[in-house]
Amino acid sequence: ADSKFATCSGASILAKVTRDELTDNWNFSEGKFYSPAHGDYGSGYPSDPKCKEWLKKNVQDQVFCFPDFVRFSWGPAKIATQEEGVKVQWEADDEDEDEVQQMKMSDFMMAGNKSKKRPRTEYFERRGLSIVTNFGCSD
Repeated sequence: ADSKFATCSGASILAKVTRDELTDNWNFSEGKFYSPAHGDYGSGYPSDPKCKEWLKKNVQDQVFCFPDFVRFSWGPAKIATQEEGVKVQWEADDEDEDEVQQMKMSDFMMAGNKSKKRPRTEYFERRGLSIVTNFGCSD
Protein backbone atom coordinates (compact mmCIF):
# COMPACT_ATOMS: atom_id res chain seq x y z
CA ALA A 1 0.00 0.00 0.00
CA ASP A 2 2.94 2.35 0.65
CA SER A 3 3.89 2.36 -3.02
CA LYS A 4 0.32 3.02 -4.20
CA PHE A 5 -0.98 5.54 -1.68
CA ALA A 6 0.83 8.63 -0.44
CA THR A 7 -1.14 8.65 2.83
CA CYS A 8 0.03 5.11 3.62
CA SER A 9 3.62 6.10 2.84
CA GLY A 10 3.32 9.12 5.11
CA ALA A 11 1.78 7.05 7.90
CA SER A 12 4.60 4.49 7.63
CA ILE A 13 7.23 7.22 7.90
CA LEU A 14 5.51 8.78 10.92
CA ALA A 15 5.20 5.37 12.60
CA LYS A 16 8.90 4.63 12.05
CA VAL A 17 10.04 8.03 13.35
CA THR A 18 7.80 7.67 16.41
CA ARG A 19 8.98 4.10 17.06
CA ASP A 20 12.64 5.14 16.69
CA GLU A 21 12.17 7.98 19.16
CA LEU A 22 10.46 5.69 21.66
CA THR A 23 13.12 2.99 21.42
CA ASP A 24 16.01 5.49 21.62
CA ASN A 25 14.68 6.78 24.95
CA TRP A 26 13.24 3.54 26.34
CA ASN A 27 13.49 2.97 30.11
CA PHE A 28 12.94 -0.65 31.07
CA SER A 29 10.39 -0.97 33.86
CA GLU A 30 11.89 -4.37 34.71
CA GLY A 31 15.38 -2.97 35.27
CA LYS A 32 17.80 -5.80 34.50
CA PHE A 33 17.73 -5.93 30.72
CA TYR A 34 20.56 -5.21 28.30
CA SER A 35 20.22 -1.86 26.57
CA PRO A 36 22.61 -1.25 23.66
CA ALA A 37 24.54 2.01 23.37
CA HIS A 38 22.43 4.79 21.88
CA GLY A 39 19.35 2.56 21.85
CA ASP A 40 20.53 0.74 18.74
CA TYR A 41 18.36 -2.39 18.85
CA GLY A 42 18.64 -2.93 15.13
CA SER A 43 16.02 -2.64 12.43
CA GLY A 44 13.49 -5.04 13.91
CA TYR A 45 13.84 -7.46 10.99
CA PRO A 46 14.42 -11.15 11.81
CA SER A 47 17.66 -11.30 9.81
CA ASP A 48 19.20 -8.27 11.56
CA PRO A 49 22.25 -9.39 13.63
CA LYS A 50 21.67 -6.57 16.16
CA CYS A 51 18.10 -7.75 16.78
CA LYS A 52 19.22 -11.35 17.16
CA GLU A 53 21.96 -10.32 19.59
CA TRP A 54 19.54 -8.25 21.65
CA LEU A 55 17.03 -11.12 21.86
CA LYS A 56 19.76 -13.57 22.93
CA LYS A 57 20.99 -11.25 25.68
CA ASN A 58 17.53 -10.55 27.01
CA VAL A 59 16.00 -13.92 27.72
CA GLN A 60 16.31 -13.12 31.42
CA ASP A 61 13.35 -15.05 32.72
CA GLN A 62 12.31 -18.52 31.61
CA VAL A 63 8.62 -17.85 32.19
CA PHE A 64 8.13 -14.32 30.85
CA CYS A 65 11.33 -14.35 28.73
CA PHE A 66 11.48 -10.73 27.63
CA PRO A 67 10.77 -7.27 28.98
CA ASP A 68 7.59 -5.43 28.02
CA PHE A 69 9.62 -3.78 25.26
CA VAL A 70 9.29 -6.87 23.06
CA ARG A 71 6.30 -7.56 20.83
CA PHE A 72 5.69 -11.21 21.64
CA SER A 73 3.83 -11.87 18.38
CA TRP A 74 7.05 -11.09 16.45
CA GLY A 75 8.43 -14.27 14.85
CA PRO A 76 11.98 -14.17 16.32
CA ALA A 77 10.55 -13.49 19.80
CA LYS A 78 8.20 -16.47 19.45
CA ILE A 79 11.08 -18.71 18.39
CA ALA A 80 13.33 -17.51 21.24
CA THR A 81 10.49 -18.03 23.73
CA GLN A 82 9.95 -21.59 22.46
CA GLU A 83 13.68 -22.37 22.59
CA GLU A 84 14.61 -20.64 25.85
CA GLY A 85 11.38 -20.48 27.83
CA VAL A 86 9.60 -22.98 30.01
CA LYS A 87 7.63 -25.50 27.97
CA VAL A 88 3.91 -25.25 28.67
CA GLN A 89 1.10 -27.36 27.26
CA TRP A 90 -2.18 -25.50 27.65
CA GLU A 91 -5.29 -27.62 28.04
CA ALA A 92 -7.25 -25.14 25.94
CA ASP A 93 -4.80 -25.65 23.05
CA ASP A 94 -5.54 -29.38 23.13
CA GLU A 95 -9.25 -28.66 22.97
CA ASP A 96 -8.77 -26.35 19.97
CA GLU A 97 -7.54 -29.39 18.06
CA ASP A 98 -11.03 -30.84 18.45
CA GLU A 99 -12.18 -28.20 15.94
CA VAL A 100 -14.70 -26.59 18.27
CA GLN A 101 -15.77 -23.40 16.60
CA GLN A 102 -15.40 -20.16 18.50
CA MET A 103 -18.67 -18.44 19.27
CA LYS A 104 -19.56 -15.27 17.41
CA MET A 105 -20.23 -12.08 19.33
CA SER A 106 -23.85 -12.16 18.15
CA ASP A 107 -24.28 -15.62 19.77
CA PHE A 108 -23.92 -14.01 23.18
CA MET A 109 -26.80 -11.66 22.45
CA MET A 110 -29.27 -14.22 21.16
CA ALA A 111 -31.22 -15.98 23.88
CA GLY A 112 -31.47 -19.73 23.60
CA ASN A 113 -28.70 -20.11 21.01
CA LYS A 114 -26.45 -22.52 22.89
CA SER A 115 -25.72 -24.97 20.08
CA LYS A 116 -22.15 -23.78 19.41
CA LYS A 117 -21.18 -23.39 23.04
CA ARG A 118 -17.63 -24.55 23.72
CA PRO A 119 -17.47 -27.29 26.37
CA ARG A 120 -15.87 -26.40 29.71
CA THR A 121 -12.25 -27.37 30.18
CA GLU A 122 -11.47 -30.39 32.30
CA TYR A 123 -9.98 -28.12 34.98
CA PHE A 124 -13.37 -26.50 35.65
CA GLU A 125 -15.34 -29.73 35.30
CA ARG A 126 -13.21 -31.65 37.84
CA ARG A 127 -13.58 -28.89 40.40
CA GLY A 128 -17.30 -28.43 39.82
CA LEU A 129 -16.81 -24.75 39.00
CA SER A 130 -19.56 -22.93 37.20
CA ILE A 131 -20.17 -19.49 35.76
CA VAL A 132 -21.58 -16.94 38.18
CA THR A 133 -24.13 -14.58 36.67
CA ASN A 134 -25.78 -13.25 39.82
CA PHE A 135 -23.67 -11.82 42.61
CA GLY A 136 -26.57 -11.53 45.03
CA CYS A 137 -26.57 -7.75 44.91
CA SER A 138 -29.90 -6.01 45.04
CA ASP A 139 -30.66 -2.71 43.36
